[in-house]
Amino acid sequence: MSAVEHAFPVGDLNVPGPNLRTVDFFAKSGARRYAEIGVYRGDTALRVAELLGGEGELHLFDFEDRLAPVLDRMAAAGHRNVVAHHNSRRLLDSYNWSLMRMLAEHPKPVFDYVFLDGAHTWALDALAFCLVDRLLAPGGYVDFDDYAWTLARSPSMRPEVFPDVRRLYSDEQIAQPQVALVVELLVRRDPRYRELVADKVFQKAAE
Repeated sequence: MSAVEHAFPVGDLNVPGPNLRTVDFFAKSGARRYAEIGVYRGDTALRVAELLGGEGELHLFDFEDRLAPVLDRMAAAGHRNVVAHHNSRRLLDSYNWSLMRMLAEHPKPVFDYVFLDGAHTWALDALAFCLVDRLLAPGGYVDFDDYAWTLARSPSMRPEVFPDVRRLYSDEQIAQPQVALVVELLVRRDPRYRELVADKVFQKAAE
């Protein structure tokens, strides 16, 4: 793949299976309008679809080429309540453009639960959280993956493996856990959010 395709990390893709903490919490949440930002193979989304049992909606956000096989898996399993939100691999395209479209089309909140497992960088996920906040219903949940993840320790994105990281990010950005920055600076400082699962799941206050 080109440097453009790898310009923003999408998490480390060598961890198989669903995010069980997300699946377990979602099962207890009562949420029916689910969004997943960054789907990889769709393991977590597939488990959530099974829990929904045909009710509600699943909104999936990722690169078009990554979503295509996930949609095939969903269709093969008989899940018809899936809405795909594609973005290209152009350098400055991302799921944030798809979230913007959702915001433009829906003046009222449309999600009850959002699992944010995207780029893991401040540049993308700080804005993603702000958009998600506008789209998340009062009483809804935002769920963050990889609180402590860094580019420096990433098996696929560390400079030793992907040298262009040093062209794209400063040394400080490579070393800094950037999901943690989103959580600490944007979520925990917002009195409307309370922490339910340490460093991971936060609930938006009901109106």
